[in-house]
Amino acid sequence: MKRYQNPDIFEYLAMSYALGTLQGKARLRFETLMSKHRYLRAVTDAYQQQFAPLVTLLPEQQPPARVWNAISKELNLGKAASPQKSWLTGLWHYLPVAAFASIAASAVTVLLLNTGNQPNAYMASMKSPVQHDKMMVAMVYHETMEIAFDMPVGALPADSGMMPTFWCIPKNKAMPPMRMGTLTAGGAMRMPIDKKAWKDLADIDAFAISLEPMDQPARDIPQGKIIYTGELAAL
Repeated sequence: MKRYQNPDIFEYLAMSYALGTLQGKARLRFETLMSKHRYLRAVTDAYQQQFAPLVTLLPEQQPPARVWNAISKELNLGKAASPQKSWLTGLWHYLPVAAFASIAASAVTVLLLNTGNQPNAYMASMKSPVQHDKMMVAMVYHETMEIAFDMPVGALPADSGMMPTFWCIPKNKAMPPMRMGTLTAGGAMRMPIDKKAWKDLADIDAFAISLEPMDQPARDIPQGKIIYTGELAAL
């Protein structure tokens, strides 16, 4: 499972799944992983939403008769089908994977240029600077206006004297970190946000979690040890 926690791997798989180029046993394996891990579902859903408007960018065309004849023969139908289908549908089933992926990538570029690339979610893969085998994923959802954390058991230390505190690190290094709240080991890992916090995420470079002393007043900057950090990416 560790390899699927690497953004370079799971983002590629999520994109391939959304495009339909992830096929066979690999697609079934990824569906099994999505059923177990929320961050994989969230990333895949985000790519599916981005690719959904592709159909509107492509003109309607009548597929060649040989296409419908092949479908009819494959399904053992009595006569060839004749309804109108989009050019995208024909490409999906009959072009080689690489060719379709290339066309889709070009269309996505046009789509993003025309829609302003407004994100539906943000994600950060947060790693420990000390324990390199530990990581967690933080997802921010616009629909539910919350930050959800997906982490393995024991990711947060069970130290009663220290409180895991969540921070947003601005892109402008002259700006101080934004203290978002605290986390509880073993608790429900969801943190609500408001509209201003969502808007501010466009100027955030990374997420971080520090251990802050419980017997001291809350500060506007981290005082304790940073236990997780990760760059924020718009989906």
